[in-house]
Amino acid sequence: MTAEDTTAREPDQAPLTGWGTFAAKGLGTLWLAWSEAGLQRLSFQRLQSVEAEETLVPAVYAEALTRYFDGEAEDFADVPINLRGTDFQLRVWNALREIPWGEVRTYGGVAQAIRSPRAMRAVGQANHVNPVPIIVPCHRVVEAGHHLGGYGGGLERKQLLLEVEGVRFHEGVVQPGQMELF
Repeated sequence: MTAEDTTAREPDQAPLTGWGTFAAKGLGTLWLAWSEAGLQRLSFQRLQSVEAEETLVPAVYAEALTRYFDGEAEDFADVPINLRGTDFQLRVWNALREIPWGEVRTYGGVAQAIRSPRAMRAVGQANHVNPVPIIVPCHRVVEAGHHLGGYGGGLERKQLLLEVEGVRFHEGVVQPGQMELF
């Protein structure tokens, strides 16, 4: 199954059917919200105005996140997601799902991958509004100089997520061997 197969393209998201919290090892509490179609939100902060019942996080999400935070190479390919965004955002998010565990790409590299080579800043904006970080691994995108760049969840979280995947840093710069040129 490809990332393209799991990304909903309907104009309206399915109504939320539940929400819950997940204790992420080393990171703290994550808030998740889902519909019958898949995960719609993953947040580092409490979700506001969620019109659904709080319940246990379904195993399909909790087990994949547990494997990830235990340091297993989890690609989340079997995690159903139900995203809503512009065509451009969906292209970016699908490209992010193709970045392998423990590797990083530059914003320019992602722009190249989606055949919009001059859209580096737009790629950054799409990353910033990614509704399901970690599952759609926007943390794997860094600046051209191999510095961390920005992250909606904060740079400390971005570095921690990359370190979970075995990415090494020296003074905030990704070390060689973990970068693809594009």
